Amino acid sequence: MVGTSSNGKKKRKGKKTAKRKPVNMQSNYNSKFIARGRAADTGTAVVDVGAGAGTDRYATISQDMFPTNEPDDVAGAAGRAESNDCCDDPTDTGGFATGDFHMHSVCSDGKHKPAEVIQKAASNGVKYMSLTDHDTMAGVPEAMCAAQELNVLVIPGVEISAEVKGGENLHILGYFYPGSNNMALERQLEKIREGRHKRGKEMLRKLASMNVKLEWKRVLEIAGEAAPGRPHVAQALVEAGHVSNFREAFSRYLHNNGPAYVEGEHFPPEEAIKLIDSAGGVSVLAHPWCCKNPITLVPELAALGIHGIEVYHDSNKIDMYGALAKESNLLKLGGSDFHGIDPVAEHAPGDIPFPRRHVEAFLEHAKRVWETPLRSELEKIAARCQSNADNASIQEELLIWREQLDFALEVAASLPNVDVTVRDQSTPDTDNHYRVLLIQPRAPVIN
Repeated sequence: MVGTSSNGKKKRKGKKTAKRKPVNMQSNYNSKFIARGRAADTGTAVVDVGAGAGTDRYATISQDMFPTNEPDDVAGAAGRAESNDCCDDPTDTGGFATGDFHMHSVCSDGKHKPAEVIQKAASNGVKYMSLTDHDTMAGVPEAMCAAQELNVLVIPGVEISAEVKGGENLHILGYFYPGSNNMALERQLEKIREGRHKRGKEMLRKLASMNVKLEWKRVLEIAGEAAPGRPHVAQALVEAGHVSNFREAFSRYLHNNGPAYVEGEHFPPEEAIKLIDSAGGVSVLAHPWCCKNPITLVPELAALGIHGIEVYHDSNKIDMYGALAKESNLLKLGGSDFHGIDPVAEHAPGDIPFPRRHVEAFLEHAKRVWETPLRSELEKIAARCQSNADNASIQEELLIWREQLDFALEVAASLPNVDVTVRDQSTPDTDNHYRVLLIQPRAPVIN
């Protein structure tokens, strides 16, 4: 745009640049969820972002916590609903997608208990979902119980912290069959959590060297059930009066390469992918728009065996990341990355432009992948039953997804000396997503 100065010369007005917003937050939040959230949620947010009157709330959250991509144009819910590749029929879900495979609870850095997260998603019409807390699956049992009560499918999940050596942090999502129980996975997650404790203590040591004193006990209290991380240290800094808000904690001390920053222990993405694969899971790159160079990274991860990448979060990301997924023949996943900390700025569970056909494509792919670990688990149970063949009253239960029932019964029929029956979790009014297999030693035949 061109104007004229007082001396008659033309002058060019400077182009206004939008303020940088957190990548996982949107400017036009779904009004139905806002009204419902304000009416139902009387709790206080975990973190004080220090937003005052007239302040752009996005500018109050550290860029280090929510990196973004260019162009910085976050489409609102209305824009997403108009997308040709958008979510399901709004008459079915109130404008929300039927799938959301990226949500957090108090077991990591979310605000709500696992059952509450599932309840929020279910109330928005989400039918297929996963709780993916950081480096822990502690919230999965509670989430699974809630799922059975609400007649939705919860897939056991986790978001594993990985790091390219000397480079950037990556998050790899893992999805496992309902009923899975993998000790090797849990042991590795425990090591990662121990690393978080070590890292947190080192942050406090660095802060103390600058005469910024914090109590480790208080950081753990803030973290609650979660492994401590930078957000919890930031909140402790705010509480102690060392900084005025969450953003200042990061900008002064905790940002990448900041004076109190501590690099996490190196766990390469190829190891995270291998760990998920060995546990019989489906691996997916979380929020690739946060990566430094996704154009080269995604094909590299595909070569390492990753199954998919997140594509459906904001409509302005679909074209680029959908193309990356297609080029590498990867699944296209969708997730809100719900934390529950800021119900105005965050995506609500299911408030993503995630088409039904890609929800179904993921479930169909997962169903095939999960056949191997399900077969292995059934064989282990059968072996235990055979070792107690003289006691036919011993019985084991295995919760499975109803879509895997035919496969499970086929496997069970090939197992020697065990009887398998099915307990249907459904009621006359609902068709539950889960079935329970009852497995016990076969009673000896008496002539």
